[in-house]
Amino acid sequence: MSETLLVVGVRKLGRTVALHFARKGWRVVCASRTAADVEALAREVTAAGGQGVPAVCDLQRPESLARFGEDPPDLVVAAQTMGGRFGALPLLDIPGAELAQSLAAYPEGTWNLLRAVGPGMLARGRGTFLQVGTSSGVRTKEGFAALGAAQHALRALVQVAAREWRTRGVHVAYLPVDGPIASERTRAAGFSAERLISPESIAEACAFLHAQRPDAWTHELVLRPAGGDWSAPT
Repeated sequence: MSETLLVVGVRKLGRTVALHFARKGWRVVCASRTAADVEALAREVTAAGGQGVPAVCDLQRPESLARFGEDPPDLVVAAQTMGGRFGALPLLDIPGAELAQSLAAYPEGTWNLLRAVGPGMLARGRGTFLQVGTSSGVRTKEGFAALGAAQHALRALVQVAAREWRTRGVHVAYLPVDGPIASERTRAAGFSAERLISPESIAEACAFLHAQRPDAWTHELVLRPAGGDWSAPT
């Protein structure tokens, strides 16, 4: 019997994660706010060998997430992104609205998602919830005040969920990507191949975490490229 993945965020990284599990024959629920995006990815999932299910939802609207608790997935990958500005900006130059937007997209959005899928997973006594994060969640950096504040809050939220749910059979893990993800945008910005992390490698890390047994669960897995600073503080 195939397993079910719920992937939240279907562009770029979310798409790669969805197709990775589709090739394994999984049922993949593709969730995002835009109907055209989720429907397109669901078709790709089916063409790749899985069963694609489109699901329009909004992490800021808990009522739109209720369906995910009715039939809890085996694996949740929260890969939401805030969108908007790319790059660093001094704290005093960041618009005030950006902090509110970051908090809403990350800790608040994941709070709502955990509350939607958690009861069903806990009642069943199994399941995996993976939260993709950024380097700003494990170390502060100049120019990323709003994102750093939101990602540190996100990391704390996921840690609490992991502590509370691990004894009840549900594996929760934080997956910070400590480096740029390979894309046309990051390559155009001048990042060398050694500094980039491929989306497929992140998808493989998700599969690895889901396959772990409870006697040796990883609750935080930092991904760094070969050209990154492996000794960076966490």
